[in-house]
Amino acid sequence: MVCWGHFWRRLRKALYVCCRLRRSLQRGIDGKREASLLRFGHLHIDRNIWGMTIAILRIIFDRSAFHNPGFRQLSESRLSELCRCGRMKVFLTPTFLEETVATYGAAERATDWANHLEFALEICNGGIFLPKEAIWREELVAGRGTFAGHLVPKRQTKRHNSLPRLIEQLGEIARSGDFSHQWLATEAERKDHREKRKTQREILVDARIKVGKERKERHITEPLNAYSYEQFRDSIFLDVGRNLMDLVSARRTAALGDQWARQPQRFPFYSAFVEGVVYAGYHATVRHNEPIDENTQPDYEQLAYLTWADIVVSNDRRFFRQAFEAIWKPRGKRLETTESFVALVDRLAPSIGPVGNR
Repeated sequence: MVCWGHFWRRLRKALYVCCRLRRSLQRGIDGKREASLLRFGHLHIDRNIWGMTIAILRIIFDRSAFHNPGFRQLSESRLSELCRCGRMKVFLTPTFLEETVATYGAAERATDWANHLEFALEICNGGIFLPKEAIWREELVAGRGTFAGHLVPKRQTKRHNSLPRLIEQLGEIARSGDFSHQWLATEAERKDHREKRKTQREILVDARIKVGKERKERHITEPLNAYSYEQFRDSIFLDVGRNLMDLVSARRTAALGDQWARQPQRFPFYSAFVEGVVYAGYHATVRHNEPIDENTQPDYEQLAYLTWADIVVSNDRRFFRQAFEAIWKPRGKRLETTESFVALVDRLAPSIGPVGNR
């Protein structure tokens, strides 16, 4: 006669031993690898079908990362394989896509943009971020806050194209190398963007001049760098956020401004944009010996997408890097050059097996 109580006790013990063995085995295999990954800030944690925890690095690229020889280094690395295996998730930002196709008009880089776009779509396994205005509406107007949608949806909606369709359209453009129709159709929009960049630079230059004049009139001799960015931010952050709220909604500016000012952390993407604007003002008025970058606005807009990423890859050594170090580095985010990022890819590559592993 079978003693079922004894049988179940033995079975539970065997299962317990198997679970312990699996965990210790996983620690032995992944211990060093995960320890090195954990140096990269707040990682996205996912689980495979066996329930084992895997640290996944979420990556965004600045356009400068694809400037030669950076693009060659990336395309010849095992980045594509890491993305296919899910060890890295690459997200594309609207700023990156716009700046990539904008090189279509440069005669000396007539074919580069298509190769860059095709490779970017190949490694894009995380998704494509929505434009900033769409995320602001989700956060503030729709009141979804931290639960706001920030990626192009997988299915088409009234407001947005579907992700598969968008990738298909961009892929067709990249493979054909013909962007002439879209280039002509967006000429007015590109001109408007150039004018806005120029206007913002003029505003920052004017602010720098006014601060210099006021210091002379008041006989202020204390060096400007004695005024820390944190002091500057804390003194004007809420005022700047309220003043920019008409970019979100012209009809509900006051109400949305009050809603945001009560809990800025509930609206992380809009708050990140505001902080970018604040740092641009600080950089222009306090770091007065450094040139004002014409790409200031797209730089801090690009950095705002670090709200949902761990690493940004960029070779920019001007405003982009300075803004990152002031705003995002204290939050545990990482900025890697193309060279250092490829070195990271090389360190992680052995975990997915030999070259060509899928």
